[in-house]
Amino acid sequence: MKVAILSGTSRKGNNTVRVAKALNALHTAENHDVTIVDFRAYDLPFFNGEPIDEQNPTTFQKDLIDTWGNADLVYILSPEYNWLVSPELANMTNHYSGNNHKFLYDNKVFAFVGVSSGIGGRLPTMQLSSVLEKLIFYLGGQSVCSPNKFESHYTPQELDNSGNFIKDSGYKQRLESFVNYSIQLCNRFIGSK
Repeated sequence: MKVAILSGTSRKGNNTVRVAKALNALHTAENHDVTIVDFRAYDLPFFNGEPIDEQNPTTFQKDLIDTWGNADLVYILSPEYNWLVSPELANMTNHYSGNNHKFLYDNKVFAFVGVSSGIGGRLPTMQLSSVLEKLIFYLGGQSVCSPNKFESHYTPQELDNSGNFIKDSGYKQRLESFVNYSIQLCNRFIGSK
């Protein structure tokens, strides 16, 4: 199984990358082919500005499209800023929403994670799911958005900078359950790989 993890914020020292690393470790233990796209290297221009030069993508843009396009299971992680999805992810979906990007929304399972330093994260997962479902339908793709959303509460108290669990808590069991559900859904929809 090919797994893409989009760590969707460019903020330095963010908590989202901690969750991305924890997801990576759980999938690596299952011998999956996992790639994290770390948005700290994010360089997509503002959508109302200059368009992306798709013939000459930057390293970040090429990694994003290649990783996402080749994945069976795509995790999209967003911090919750003022009850909204990250601006980087909103901008990304605006850029990659045309007919020439159908391959990004076809034959995949999408799973969503909302990240918070306190209690939060639900709203970005719902917003992302709604937008992705619309793009899948609009572009004629055949993909699934998982109904199981993960809310990463108190992330810095649960995961260290390397994505290791700090303590044995309900957080660890919830994340493992979320990953197992995502794997099972992907195997059912796409088939075991």
